[in-house]
Amino acid sequence: MLLLHGALASKNQFDKMLPMLRNEFDANAINFSGHGGEPFNTKGYTFPVFAEDILKYADAKKIDKLNIFGYSMGGYAALFFAKTHPERVNKIFTLNVKFKWDMDSTKKEMATLNAENMMLKVPSFANNLMLIHGLDFWKNVLQNTSSMMENLMKDQILTDPDLEKINIPVLLGIGDRDHTSSIAETLDVYKKLKDPQLLVLPNTPHPFEKVNQDYLIPFISHFFK
Repeated sequence: MLLLHGALASKNQFDKMLPMLRNEFDANAINFSGHGGEPFNTKGYTFPVFAEDILKYADAKKIDKLNIFGYSMGGYAALFFAKTHPERVNKIFTLNVKFKWDMDSTKKEMATLNAENMMLKVPSFANNLMLIHGLDFWKNVLQNTSSMMENLMKDQILTDPDLEKINIPVLLGIGDRDHTSSIAETLDVYKKLKDPQLLVLPNTPHPFEKVNQDYLIPFISHFFK
């Protein structure tokens, strides 16, 4: 099982979850390019780049088919990987993925990624990004993430026909209090997949650190087993 982190994060996002999963699975996590000290790809933050990161991991570990859990950006990357490399995926479990990148919501998300404002308004969060990505690189992470969001708004890379061709079991998880994504847009994707399941987590907002992982683990275990 491969765990894929969300935007602005690193594989350390799963430090609590991995030991629990390893009781039943050979579970690991990776850093996407330009995250957690990994070198930046010259192409920036794009989902083809992230798909390449996933493929490199699978090839290095000699894994024919991956089970993937992806949170937020990681879930989007998992589905894109299933689109581009369908023969390399067994099952996918996503959580709190933003699928609808319209102008208003995207601009709202991008506005939160200004480094100077972040240091003034939420200095603890800015300091945490420095620890995760490095003092010299955290601002690059913000800029690249903002560009990634803008590109998603301009160019839909997971179209309805793309989703309809994904022919593997996919469990779409969404928190009932997620204000970044929504149950409605998750349900819309659910209706387009060939073999979908839907999970609404109670009392759950978007940030992964606020997800009850003890509650989440049994759903992951049941789905992948």
